[in-house]
Amino acid sequence: MNFYQLRQTMTDDAYDIVSAFGQSASLTLQAITYITGQREDAIRFILEQMALFHVAIENNGLWCLSEGFKASMHQPQA
Repeated sequence: MNFYQLRQTMTDDAYDIVSAFGQSASLTLQAITYITGQREDAIRFILEQMALFHVAIENNGLWCLSEGFKASMHQPQA
């Protein structure tokens, strides 16, 4: 699923998280919480759901968007 398909069903909170990655390629949970102003437990839940769909990846406490998802953000909308 590409960015444009996901964006149509993504909540505003999830979109805020995706937008936070514009600040840095990888972020801690606490950094995402600070940038978005959302609760940490809500951020964690959304990130874990994103990981299930290969949108976000966690590695040693750092979260980032998957390469496939980032690539789909730059493809023309079909």
